[in-house]
Amino acid sequence: MEPLRSTDPARIAGYRVLGRLGAGGMGVVLLGRSPGGALVAIKLIRAEYADDTAFRTRFRREVAIARQVRNRWAVPVVDADTEAPAPWLATEFVPGPALSEAVGGGGPLPERGVRALGSMLAEALDAVHAAGLVHRDVKPGNVLLGLDGPRLIDFGIARALDDTVLTATDVIVGSPGFLSPEQAQGRRIGPASDVFSLGCVLVYAATGGRPFGSGPVEAMLFRTVHDTADLSALPPGLLPVVGACLSKDPGDRPAAADVRRAFAEDLSGGSWLPGPVTHLIAERSARMLALPDIDATSLDAGGGGGPFGGPDTGAGTGAGSGGRDTTAVAPSPGRRRFLAYVAGGAALAATGTTAAWLVSSGGGDPVGGNGGDDGKAARPELRIGLQADLSGPSAALGKGQERAVRLAVAEHNARGDAAFTLRLTTVDDGGDEERAKAAVRRFAEDPLLVAAIGATGTDAAREALVAYDEAALPLLSVVDGDIRHLNRIFLCARPRNDMQMLPVAQFLGAYEIDRVALVDDGTEYGRQTTRFLDAGLRGNGRTVLAETVREGSRDLDAEAERIAAKRPGAVVYGGGWSDAGRFAKSLNRAGFLGPRIATQAVHDPRFLAEAGQDAAGWLVVSTAADPASVPSVRPFAAAYRKRFDGVPPLFAAEAYDAVGLIAACAEGLGREKVGRQDLLPALRTTTYKGVSKSYAFEPANGTYTGTGVFVYRVERGRFRYIGTDGREV
Repeated sequence: MEPLRSTDPARIAGYRVLGRLGAGGMGVVLLGRSPGGALVAIKLIRAEYADDTAFRTRFRREVAIARQVRNRWAVPVVDADTEAPAPWLATEFVPGPALSEAVGGGGPLPERGVRALGSMLAEALDAVHAAGLVHRDVKPGNVLLGLDGPRLIDFGIARALDDTVLTATDVIVGSPGFLSPEQAQGRRIGPASDVFSLGCVLVYAATGGRPFGSGPVEAMLFRTVHDTADLSALPPGLLPVVGACLSKDPGDRPAAADVRRAFAEDLSGGSWLPGPVTHLIAERSARMLALPDIDATSLDAGGGGGPFGGPDTGAGTGAGSGGRDTTAVAPSPGRRRFLAYVAGGAALAATGTTAAWLVSSGGGDPVGGNGGDDGKAARPELRIGLQADLSGPSAALGKGQERAVRLAVAEHNARGDAAFTLRLTTVDDGGDEERAKAAVRRFAEDPLLVAAIGATGTDAAREALVAYDEAALPLLSVVDGDIRHLNRIFLCARPRNDMQMLPVAQFLGAYEIDRVALVDDGTEYGRQTTRFLDAGLRGNGRTVLAETVREGSRDLDAEAERIAAKRPGAVVYGGGWSDAGRFAKSLNRAGFLGPRIATQAVHDPRFLAEAGQDAAGWLVVSTAADPASVPSVRPFAAAYRKRFDGVPPLFAAEAYDAVGLIAACAEGLGREKVGRQDLLPALRTTTYKGVSKSYAFEPANGTYTGTGVFVYRVERGRFRYIGTDGREV
């Protein structure tokens, strides 16, 4: 890292700039620190490019697309401002060296390390391609090495697969020596081009040389197109996969997912990197600890009562008696917390504090009226939106969230000391992507609407996020835990899909279960819930039997018998409720009697109906506080039943809390008029204790940092809450 120059900014948005990481023709890359302490690499664009309308349009589009890439081995975009006078984007900072530096200074990696590198980079590329992108510049300089694995960086020239303008022919983009033949000829490229480049990178990692030699650019391009790759120095064990990657015909190359599976191996035997490289990474990581301290931050919650009536005691008793704890937070990113956890076996804090709460029986229009009290009519109005699936596949959840939000709004408006009146706008997206985007446009057209809660469905959320970003409208989701769905306006108000597995690791450690069958269903959700746990268990010395049972597989009996024959101590299933119900029956028929553990998607009454008696004994980890089982949520459930004559579904209590969080943040600002630009930083720097859980976020990217995972055991055809770590409460 170089020192800052006089022309470099001291701060960019909320990031303190610490030094220079590099510079190029389009701008400078700076090292920054978020208010929460996370280090980021900030790419700041030069003013001459920022003044180019076409460039800014392209930059805006590329940032939006790059945010869709979410994978543990791909460095994520955590923040950006495409409309600033000098636009910028921030990515997670990785202190390790580039592969080019490690190999150039220390020699080739051992075969085992190359296999691990290939598997992890292929997984990152699989995520890139799933987002509809081609990276276009996979090379050793764009692979950073960490102790837990590599990180693929620089999506600066990545392009969408359907972008006919930006993938024009006769233009060569990329790095000679690591280009595919079609890329070297300026032809249109697809995901297979990245696989070819990956093959070149693996040759370099294993041999220290390029498969098509070095020298003048023209000579390297010619050999790439016409000559056979030189693989004479490649270890024989790598030849089949790497040779297939380097096929001249794109149709003959394996997909990135195929490379990942071919190179997958047990990494429990120690570091995947040679000693000199691990020492270099450790040295650089230690150097980061010597950087300037984090600036102190604070947020004044303001005076007055709690958001739902009565004085705010600060005790965090939940809805109706305060529920606000608006103190500044500086949480560690979830990934670092998990790595520290699996290394040291740290226990999770308990969650779900019991609420002492009496719901106001006063009237009030649940969609934002003044409750019939003329004295409240003069209060300023704060508008919030709810985007939910009220008529599609997730209508039951969506309707429950809508009712819970209406309940929270009505109770807020019935408060005599409320600083403002809430008004709710609800839009039904039907779980449809286009309707989701239309919902955002409707919200964006209302200048008084300062935040939205939603969406119910993952697909609808993915498509709507770009539109929310363009409107600079904060979006709070209590349902969506997809690790790809983070951007500058999003707040993930629940543990991410990968982080929900923390109690599973704790349970397996507490009961000293060594051999674990970790089953994914081949879906993106299945990968997110199992892959990070896989790495954590292996790193903690446990034996992982990684299994894939494809979603919709017909012969689950055969799959269950195959897995049971390996004699695992426990089976962890990372798929959805439907297949989990059938799989539960198959495991019983196969005679497996050990612990059976499932994830969020199985916390569904339909799993109980599908599995029947075979569901008994299953442990289910979930980010939803079940109103029928979690003590702190029962008062809310009683109020919900009284008002709507029905039982609240999962995530209704969390939607109720979302209104309380938004209201608490707006009140804490102490302003009569609150805008979207005011509310977002307040939301990201506020801790709030609701009826379901405590809410806190990483200020840099909106990731949930609270302790919000619940464990249930299936007993007598229902989910019984047993705690936060799989042991009885």
